[in-house]
Amino acid sequence: MSIKYKAALFFVLLLFFSAVPFIHSIFFSQNSQGVMVIEKNVKADFIKSDKKFVLLFFGYFGCRDVCTPILEEMSKLYESKEFEELRESVDVIFVNLTPEVDSFQPDLFAKYFNNAFKGVYLSKGELFSMDRNFELYFARSLSDDTELNHTDNIYLIKNNQNSKVLKSIYSTHPIQRKKLIDDIISLKGTSKNSSHLQR
Repeated sequence: MSIKYKAALFFVLLLFFSAVPFIHSIFFSQNSQGVMVIEKNVKADFIKSDKKFVLLFFGYFGCRDVCTPILEEMSKLYESKEFEELRESVDVIFVNLTPEVDSFQPDLFAKYFNNAFKGVYLSKGELFSMDRNFELYFARSLSDDTELNHTDNIYLIKNNQNSKVLKSIYSTHPIQRKKLIDDIISLKGTSKNSSHLQR
C-alpha cells in the first residue's frame, strides 16, 4: 500500500469518525423536532439518585468544544424560574466516557458548572454496553487521542424504585428547554395520578 493511499485512507476515516456525531445530531434534530420518544427499560446501575427523574448527559472530563457549552446551558435551565419547582424531583448527571481519568474528576467537572450536578466515573467494562443501551456513539478522535467524538444528547430517565426507564432523548442543537420542562411536568403529573389510584 503506497504512502499516498494510506494518507488518503487516514484522512477519509478521520472525516467519517469526526462527522458521525454531528450528522447524527443534525439528522435527529431535523427529523424528530429535536425529541425522540423511547420508552424502554435500561440497565443503568451507575444512576445513584433518589429523585424521580434524571437528566443524563454523556461526555468526558475536560471536553471544551461540546460538553462545556451544553453543561453551561443545562445549568442555566436548571437554575431558571421555569425549572424551580422541578429541582426537587430531578437530578442532572454527567457520565464520563474516558475511563483513564481519575475517578473523582467527573464529579469535579460536573460541579464546576453547577454544584447540584453529579458526575459519574465508569470503568472500561462498565462502558462496554453503554452505546447499545442509550443509542450512544463515542469513539477516540483520530486526530487527537486526548479527545473523544461523541453524541451530545440529553436523556430523560424515569427513576423507578426497581427500574430505570429511558423516556426520551433530546437534541442539544438547540436544547429543547420548553419541551423538556413540559415533558417532566407531564410525567410528574402522571406519577401523582397513578400513586393516587394505587391508594
